[in-house]
Amino acid sequence: MKIKLLTLLLLIFASSLFAKNIKFAWITDTHIGYKNADKNLELIVAAINKIDSIDFIAATGDITEKGMTGELESAKGILDKLTKPLYVLPGNHDTKWSESGGAKFIELWNDDKFSFTIDNSLFIGLNSAIPWRGGGGHLQPDDLIWLKDELAKSDSGTDVYFFVHHPLNEEIDNWYKASNILRNYNIKLILHGHGHENKLYQLNKIPAVMCRAAFGKKNDSDWGFNLVTIDSGYISINEFNSKGSKSRWAAIDKNKSFEIPYIDQKKFENFNAEIIWQHDLESTVSPALLTWKDKIYSISDFGKDESKITCLDTLGNIIWQNTEYGIIRSRPAIADEILAAATVNGDLFTYDANTGQPLLAIGFDEPITSQLVTINYEGTKKLMIPKATNSNAAVVLGTASGKVYCYDLETLEEIWVNKNASGMIETLPLVYQNKIIFGAWDGYVYNIDANNGWLNWKWRGNKSFYYSPAACTPVTNGKNVYVVSPDKDLTAIDLLLGKTVWEENKYNAWESIGISEIGHRIFLKAYKDRFHILSAKTGKWVKEFDMNFDTDTMPHTPIEWKGNVLFALQDGIVYKIDKNFKLQKQFFMGDCRIHTIQKMGEGYFTASNMDGKIVFFKLK
Repeated sequence: MKIKLLTLLLLIFASSLFAKNIKFAWITDTHIGYKNADKNLELIVAAINKIDSIDFIAATGDITEKGMTGELESAKGILDKLTKPLYVLPGNHDTKWSESGGAKFIELWNDDKFSFTIDNSLFIGLNSAIPWRGGGGHLQPDDLIWLKDELAKSDSGTDVYFFVHHPLNEEIDNWYKASNILRNYNIKLILHGHGHENKLYQLNKIPAVMCRAAFGKKNDSDWGFNLVTIDSGYISINEFNSKGSKSRWAAIDKNKSFEIPYIDQKKFENFNAEIIWQHDLESTVSPALLTWKDKIYSISDFGKDESKITCLDTLGNIIWQNTEYGIIRSRPAIADEILAAATVNGDLFTYDANTGQPLLAIGFDEPITSQLVTINYEGTKKLMIPKATNSNAAVVLGTASGKVYCYDLETLEEIWVNKNASGMIETLPLVYQNKIIFGAWDGYVYNIDANNGWLNWKWRGNKSFYYSPAACTPVTNGKNVYVVSPDKDLTAIDLLLGKTVWEENKYNAWESIGISEIGHRIFLKAYKDRFHILSAKTGKWVKEFDMNFDTDTMPHTPIEWKGNVLFALQDGIVYKIDKNFKLQKQFFMGDCRIHTIQKMGEGYFTASNMDGKIVFFKLK
């Protein structure tokens, strides 16, 4: 008996001693679309395919430069040449300018996250990129639930390796939610991209490594990737590059214990508002809320390829909900009791706004990307489809290629189409009298006639794609149109002529602008630290507020009501500036970006964030 027991122990010891190492290639920030990036990735793929001992390849985001469909398809074509399994995540470059709002990435790679096991190791990757939003990252509530569920399936002794694009720190506003989940498991390493260099450090006491970009910092032909080897004692990382180097630059002791601090999760906090009610959809909400009469409409994600439309009343009760196949990134629109919503998969739906009863649906051959607006059509087009009402309501929408369509809202018959723009239309178009004004990702601002779709004028500032005035919502006082762009410019454009009236570059503008109720003042949330109140006539300062909020890239439209300015910051706080220029916090909604606040009747407002939290409130 003793001999058998000894033999068994020796076999267990030998199996652990000679357990198969796990090896994988790690690439990140390939930026297909950037100069020579495709050639570099071809060389990287060829080099990886020569390493027979690897088990898989991980790619941690910024696969493309702009997230364009052509770039994604090009990257997929190259990466498909890999002979071992590939697991891929998106980065902020794959989502900020995505012509499909992130849907194409999921279509090509089946998901934007991954989870799999090899022996006693779990490899799990989470998406931290935000569709149509730049700067830092965010972890979606749906994905955090998925992370919990995937980890719960593993044995207590399973080694966990966590992949993400952004570092798990303040680069992701709610990073601590993932850290608080991971601390309950045998987490060994965090692996991320984004920073374009090899780096070994700690994130909340967890060993972490950043991977170099696929191309070099100084020489775009200096390609490279990392090879990660996991054995019973260490995690070793070697860089492979165009110079033939295979040097080891990191070794992490797998068996070293460490305590991961629990980070208190920040809860809702009211400072000075009168909170009527709160509602949590517990799912990602991409567009701002829509309010109509005594109803509030919200669009939230429902799984990876469906969306949910929720209608609430002013008491916070759900009146109706509909689930649609497809991803909705755009704010819906409403007129004459009909609600219109559109998907980046190319479908336009209408519903009874009161009951949620589906009415009509039509398909397009490209993604619908703009926020929707309705107009009172006053043109001469005679419709072929008979109408049951005398409604003149029409819905206007923009697409990934830059087309603008106008459809009769009741029948969904096309009225006109404008094809002047050549870049994606993302913004909420400004409707003023018989004009529709919008920016596009081709660098232009367009003014088109609402009755026939003809171009009145187009205006261009900076010629760089990256500095297009496309994400801000234009505002007007009836004389000028005001836009901001990521080159830090604020511009007043003559509404009738499309000529520059004045331009200011000293306010550190980005993609957030609003206007007073009577049109005499501009409200501007800067890229960093400051909020400005400016003269609409001259662009000069009326008042500046140093708020010390660091970087904020969330597009947001400050609003005014009876001399009070309401706006929110990326840090999750809603603010009020009263008529005496007193700045006051209203409430904190959580570490998440807040959409534009919506007016709701006399003195009531609704605020929502990207985590699906809705607050109905009144100013004190």
